Amino acid sequence: MFAEILRRRAGVLGLFFASIGAAGCTIEAGPSAPPPVVVVEPGRLTLRWTVSETVDPNLCVLGRAAAIEIAISTAAGVSAGEFQAPCAAFATTVSSLYPGNYWADAWLIDAVGRARTTVIEIRPFTILDRSELILDVDFPADSFLDGLERNATGRAGNGAVSGTAASASPADPSASPGNFAGLTSP
Repeated sequence: MFAEILRRRAGVLGLFFASIGAAGCTIEAGPSAPPPVVVVEPGRLTLRWTVSETVDPNLCVLGRAAAIEIAISTAAGVSAGEFQAPCAAFATTVSSLYPGNYWADAWLIDAVGRARTTVIEIRPFTILDRSELILDVDFPADSFLDGLERNATGRAGNGAVSGTAASASPADPSASPGNFAGLTSP
């Protein structure tokens, strides 16, 4: 009799555990770990520029260029920002660019934000995670928008004196026509 009771209980317990397994229940040993977090850090673009292939603050003054304006976009055409730096700094770093492909435009502006040069297109470039990319740009004398036929003394190309610029001192930036073709730096 004792053996029969034991067999019945074993049979009932066997059916109970079989029904739990058939119901799709699983037993976990502990909580699963969350997936690892991938941290992407921005890279940096350092843009260095020259005016007529020189790093001379006097050329910024003669060209009436107070600052450089840099517009950066992703390869998909989404703006990544516009940045400014003083013309006479001749270098600036943009440190908020996340890894990816970009292109940019740069131009020199006057003290009130008006363009002083034509736009210089900066080739497509790639920013990598936590890295620095250094690019160089030149603003040639013929990239300046007005007075391209004049030299830094205010004289027209044919030797004639023109306007009020000839009567003002050439050292006065407001009187300078903005062209320095043929000008040599001291």
